[in-house]
Amino acid sequence: MHRKSGSDKAFYFKQFHLHHDRCSMKVGTDAILLGAWASIGKAQRILDVGTGSGIIALMLAQRSNPSVSIVGIEPDLDSFIQASENMAASDWSSKMQLMNIRLQDLKDDDKFDLIVSNPPFFSAGIKPPIDQRRNARHTHALSHEELVLISTRFLRPEGRLSIVLPSNEGKTLTVYAEKINLHCARICSVKTRAHKPVERLLLEFSTQPTSKINEELLLELSDGTRTSAYNALVSNFYLVH
Repeated sequence: MHRKSGSDKAFYFKQFHLHHDRCSMKVGTDAILLGAWASIGKAQRILDVGTGSGIIALMLAQRSNPSVSIVGIEPDLDSFIQASENMAASDWSSKMQLMNIRLQDLKDDDKFDLIVSNPPFFSAGIKPPIDQRRNARHTHALSHEELVLISTRFLRPEGRLSIVLPSNEGKTLTVYAEKINLHCARICSVKTRAHKPVERLLLEFSTQPTSKINEELLLELSDGTRTSAYNALVSNFYLVH
């Protein structure tokens, strides 16, 4: 993956490219990690909550069988329009659908095998003055607890929810999820470098009780190059290694 210089500041991956200049949140490592890490398994219907530029939905479209359908929901209009353009320009437009709605407004009879989300991170602190970026960065529009609770309405009996969060928020959400019978089936602790603390958690929740799989991922070596584990995870997407 690289960002092309000049007026076209698109991100180019091996099998697709996308623009994000009009999106409330730009393409970042967290979304790419989740898009590469989330378990698709036998899922036939996938929901991407807060799709932004469409990056996670596009990665899952690349990874999944042609019969899989992927639905993205994005309440921010500018992000919705740009994600629609990105999806239409891909090879998988026929199996992708995007709706300009909130998760709270999704029809109750819509069910999914997998729900993914790179949700707003910050529940406190100074909020950016621009509504678009504030909604994308902070949880006042949809808290982490609401995301998990509402998602349970749309998961099929064997369904799973995969999200990425900062370490503290992820630990808090895992405790809450257990209280509503959503069980942590898989967790990956992400560090930028070995001497740094865990910065992100990739979390997979199951509607069924299951033993938890613990994973660790180190992104960079001391010289700043990507680790072999990171390269292996994103090898089907990044152009540059």
